[in-house]
Amino acid sequence: MIAASYDSVEKEIVNSIDEVKNVFRLKAAFDADSCPGTMLTSQVLVTVIARIAKKLGVILPNGCYIFYDKKTKRQLSIKEGTEKFIKEAQNGK
Repeated sequence: MIAASYDSVEKEIVNSIDEVKNVFRLKAAFDADSCPGTMLTSQVLVTVIARIAKKLGVILPNGCYIFYDKKTKRQLSIKEGTEKFIKEAQNGK
């Protein structure tokens, strides 16, 4: 778990997804309740997650995909992904 604030992590996630959305010229509206996995492929989101971790100076465990819950087998919203990110991330070296 990292000490970063929920708001700063959520803001970074939203900004990163917005950047990708603009690159792909996607017109879909989204907010913190949206599930990124419904508009972007997991391959793109894995890259987004890695970029966010690098920007925040943290390390996520291998195979940690913050926008999906393996137990419930459902896509997670940005809010839920933010909580998972904070829980799973470790401070970088």
